[in-house]
Parts: sequence; structure tokens; C-alpha cells
Amino acid sequence: MMNQFELNQIRSKLRRLELDDQFIELYIDKLIRNKEPFVTASKAIDRWDKKDSGQFVLQALACGLIAALAGGWLAVVQ
Repeated sequence: MMNQFELNQIRSKLRRLELDDQFIELYIDKLIRNKEPFVTASKAIDRWDKKDSGQFVLQALACGLIAALAGGWLAVVQ
């Protein structure tokens, strides 16, 4: 069972993922009902976070590719 400090840490992690307050409270309630330990819940949320960072890397690569193609096209045109 998680104490109040651990629940606040979980809330903070969920807010950093920009989830709405209603979802956060429902998720916290579910963790309490299932008596999830803090470590398990924290690791699960960290996995959600990693997916977001992978998405960021893909977006950065796509922008770089577009910039390279535009630069190459400009070099050919001139």
C-alpha cells in the first residue's frame, strides 16, 4: 500500500505526461484498490514516458530529413 508521499509522486509523474486530472484520479483510485506497490506503478508510468520520448526522436529525425531535402533542392536550383 502506498503512502501519501508516494501517491503524490505518482500524480506528479502522470501530470508530466499531460494527462487530465480526472484520468489521474481514476488511475490513483485503481492503484489503491489493487494495492499496487509504488515501485510497480512507478515503473509502469516510466514506460509510458519512454514511448513519448521515442515519438520526439522520430519527429526530430523527420524534421532533419525534410531540412536536408530542402537544402539539397536549393543547392540544385542555384
